Amino acid sequence: MTIQEQFIEALRLEEQGNVTEALQLYIQILQIDNSFRAALINLGSLYYRMKQFNHALDCFLRALQLKEDYIVLFNIGSLYFRLGEYKKAIIILNKCNTSNPDFYIALLVKGIAFSKINNYKAALGCFKEVIKNDPANKVALTAIILLYYEQKNYSDALRYLQQYDRYHDSFRFREITSDIILQCARYNDEKLISHSLQKKGFRQFNEYISTIPHTIFNDSKGTIDTKIQQLEQEIQKEPTPQAFISLSLCHLFVGNNQTALQYLVKATKAV
Repeated sequence: MTIQEQFIEALRLEEQGNVTEALQLYIQILQIDNSFRAALINLGSLYYRMKQFNHALDCFLRALQLKEDYIVLFNIGSLYFRLGEYKKAIIILNKCNTSNPDFYIALLVKGIAFSKINNYKAALGCFKEVIKNDPANKVALTAIILLYYEQKNYSDALRYLQQYDRYHDSFRFREITSDIILQCARYNDEKLISHSLQKKGFRQFNEYISTIPHTIFNDSKGTIDTKIQQLEQEIQKEPTPQAFISLSLCHLFVGNNQTALQYLVKATKAV
């Protein structure tokens, strides 16, 4: 059997799920010809799937010495990341991006690597570059929202949350959405809500909202629905940021998170 026939047999074994036999055959091929690049790459991929990352890295580094391409660079960068060597991962992934600027998966991994070494500015840069080419990319949008939220940059978190909502179900961000609206509100009711939240020890804003009896919104000026109507009329006459924020919070109380978000955005534009 020629070396090429052995390689074809190794591919067949791999496709059939006989991973151990395929691995042994790739090793035999490389003992005969250690410059057989395709066998090195396939062996590296098998080691990667078996979570033998150091062996996989050795295979891809040897393949890189024979010929450089963006896929091998990406595999090496990903392996450095998996091994916790984030700075090495970033260096290699930079080379991958230079080799193929359209290969945005490398940007995602590089962004996560930057966040691992607490370089959040660089991480955000990577994730934003991804959504320039792929506006609906869930991983990049999620990372941007959470990074801005954790940095208390609520206005930018809200902006990207709206972009996320155009493409995906934003239910997973319901708690963040509620907190953003509270953080952006700047009047007495917001202080009382925050105080109640801390006093009762609720971990989630929606948990707190669910405990509020609906009648608490009724006063001498009417029900919460009446207040919403009054605020909408007020906005038509004078669209002030305060009125938009008040209306946003009212909609949040009755569970209309999407409408609450829309009015909060209008509040930021009315400033």
